[in-house]
Amino acid sequence: MSKSKAPVGASLVVLSSFFYASYGIWTKLMGNFFQGYTASALRSVLVIAIILPIAIAYRQLQPLKFQQNWRYIAGMFVASLFMWGPLYYAILHLGVGISLAVAYASIVLGSFFFGWLLAGERFTTDKAIAAGLGIAGLGLIFTPTTGHIGLLALLGALVSGLSAGANTVFSKKIHYNSAQATLMMWITSIAANLLMAIIIGEHLPAIGWHMQWLYLVFFAIASVIASWAMVRGVKLIEAGAAGVLGLLEIVFGVLFGVLFFRERPGLLVLAGVGMIILAAAIPYIKDYNAKRGTLE
Repeated sequence: MSKSKAPVGASLVVLSSFFYASYGIWTKLMGNFFQGYTASALRSVLVIAIILPIAIAYRQLQPLKFQQNWRYIAGMFVASLFMWGPLYYAILHLGVGISLAVAYASIVLGSFFFGWLLAGERFTTDKAIAAGLGIAGLGLIFTPTTGHIGLLALLGALVSGLSAGANTVFSKKIHYNSAQATLMMWITSIAANLLMAIIIGEHLPAIGWHMQWLYLVFFAIASVIASWAMVRGVKLIEAGAAGVLGLLEIVFGVLFGVLFFRERPGLLVLAGVGMIILAAAIPYIKDYNAKRGTLE
């Protein structure tokens, strides 16, 4: 890869982390106007409305081949049942920074576990160390939380992250190109979130000139930018370097919570967040150094 492209790739990954962290902002602004699963289903519809015309224009659509891919599609559907609703609840009741930190740690742990269980990936020493540190970091975050609402919200973020880790493994295993796999992920998200919204009896949002609808549109646009920037960025720099830079999502999440919503995490929680950042960085740094030790 050209060295001149490395700063561009790194900047795109940082941009992606910024927009991923902004999920917490839009969730807090929407509040309970939509409720978790309904908001997630509507956002998924908007994301597909943005991505599908682009995929068609660039001829990225492929045959569905259900016989070959139905297991992975079913896995993505099941994982989507527990991804966005619990995280939405966690952000509203626990805050942006802590929720995103717990979710990120859980994504890393879930990727390790489901990668080993479903994809035959090796559970190496560095992954074991990272998992141990991640669990310790989660323990520090859970320790100050004694209220029922706080504990339930933390569990929501934890379940969401584990489900996202499983969804990542299924999206890697499915026999589609990146555009088709991305579309299938959002389609299964619509189906799963609509089903959960019906099961738990979420009410339909009011139709009208409410600011929450605009926030939902911004949420969908942020989702498209975040995923596009990450995909483009990892094509220009090493995956290990992208993984380390991606940890800025936690930093941005905590910062957004402090700046916009006056969140004040305690020292134990901040220590847990720091441990999570270290834990998630270990496998990426090892991969990064084992190749060239440079961005390009």
